[in-house]
Amino acid sequence: MKNAIKAQPLSDAQIMVLQIVKEQYDEDDLEDLRRLLVEFNSDKMQKHLDKTVTEKGYQQGDFENMLQGHSRKAR
Repeated sequence: MKNAIKAQPLSDAQIMVLQIVKEQYDEDDLEDLRRLLVEFNSDKMQKHLDKTVTEKGYQQGDFENMLQGHSRKAR
């Protein structure tokens, strides 16, 4: 069975990255670029998480309850 991949248009961010990296790079440069992109996404996710924690008013005990599988009503 063939996997059908539906072509989707590139996002503005994808186009920008392609324009920036149109030159050939060696393996070390590619690894540096990968690290930069991973760090960028990590920072972005952390900011979103921090904002959500603040908005919901979560405390350490809330996270411990979540880890134990105790559910609470949404705040």
